[in-house]
Amino acid sequence: MAKPLIICRDLDITYNKGKSNEFKALSSVNTDIYEGEYIILFGASGSGKSTLMYTIQGSLPPGNGTMLIRGDDIYSYPPEERVYFQRYVMGIIFQQFNLIPSLTVLDNVALPMIFCDADKKKRNRRAQSLLDRFGVGFVSHKIPAMLSGGQQQRVSVSRSMVNDPKILLADEPTGNLDSVSTQQVMDKIDEINTFDRRTVIMVSHNAAHLSYAHRVYYLKDGRIVREVVNPQRKQIKPVKEGETIVTELEQLARLFPYDSIDTLRVKSLVNYLTQDYTYDQLVRLEKSIRYLIKGKLHKDAFVKSLTAPFEAGGIGIDAATARKMAKISTRMIEQADDIRRFRAQREKEASSFFSQDQLAERLRDHLLHSYRLQLSEKQNKNLVDLIADRVTGVIEEATFHEMLARGITVGGLSLAEKEADSLTRYFEKLIAQGVDVSYKS
Repeated sequence: MAKPLIICRDLDITYNKGKSNEFKALSSVNTDIYEGEYIILFGASGSGKSTLMYTIQGSLPPGNGTMLIRGDDIYSYPPEERVYFQRYVMGIIFQQFNLIPSLTVLDNVALPMIFCDADKKKRNRRAQSLLDRFGVGFVSHKIPAMLSGGQQQRVSVSRSMVNDPKILLADEPTGNLDSVSTQQVMDKIDEINTFDRRTVIMVSHNAAHLSYAHRVYYLKDGRIVREVVNPQRKQIKPVKEGETIVTELEQLARLFPYDSIDTLRVKSLVNYLTQDYTYDQLVRLEKSIRYLIKGKLHKDAFVKSLTAPFEAGGIGIDAATARKMAKISTRMIEQADDIRRFRAQREKEASSFFSQDQLAERLRDHLLHSYRLQLSEKQNKNLVDLIADRVTGVIEEATFHEMLARGITVGGLSLAEKEADSLTRYFEKLIAQGVDVSYKS
């Protein structure tokens, strides 16, 4: 089984320890990063992203915890070995480019090879080759001040690769660029990951970048608050079948990257319940549903908050619609609690309070009651199997939907397309309430 390239365990870093301005930049950070992965460290300014990256780079020793690269504690290396590690294993791209203004573009890129005792001819050949590859070979004779920001950053990318590093670090590499230059730089970094098969670790607070990564670590106040797998990329980190499950919450996490898991659950349920309500009504509905999910409102109080006049602090929804919303929401929350408890027990490899089959049967009964479906014995069995596979992450949403419409003899239900659409949509909302957008290392 593949082993992680980079391992962080209970990593703590405190700046100015013991002084009046002491600041804990990282607290109990745990990561497993595999060779060839594209990882994004995502969060607001001051969340600890850059601190973690520079610790991995070998220039910021942890106060407590373990940081291993290729199984070695790089901070136990003597100084000359750590310099060798940073020179040959790590490449880095900075937000501010950090090009030397008095040197030509070619000499800037070739400079790291001087410290590797490469002769001038070899240095220049390698540097020019990289500049050509990244689309700035024609400016190799110019000084950095004569280049645009996008060109300077592509020169920086070339320099980061000149010693053929195994790991590429990028610290907000597009922070100073316009949208066109940003796209060019991001595409080149993606090319390094995809075609050169280099491990990429990028610091970013731009949600548009998240689709490039295999996995995203979300940081807040020096902690990793969640880890999200990108379902659009084939994963490198080994996972057991059913260990992870991709739900609507991953999509919401990319749209609302700074929101908590509870907030994403609220948005999912509000989206399902609403049609043509005003923005102000939706804001109040989100607040009421948040209280319902947290158990701070019971069903009757929830209905009352929906039906009260808008001028009186309510939402102004008619009584029949409010009761229907309450019925759907409370049932969905109850069933989601079953899923959450089941998956929590499953991840701990402990015996669940009920089995996978029992959970699937309970969910099947819930769906049949909610949609008033009449199924044959074979259709019932097939639905239980499909529910079990979806809840445990063995199949994805698209496969679940496809099987609902397929023939009974091949494990499907032979539902009409409209029925399959409606059932899938409801079921995805249900499991979105019951599955976290985080995964165990």
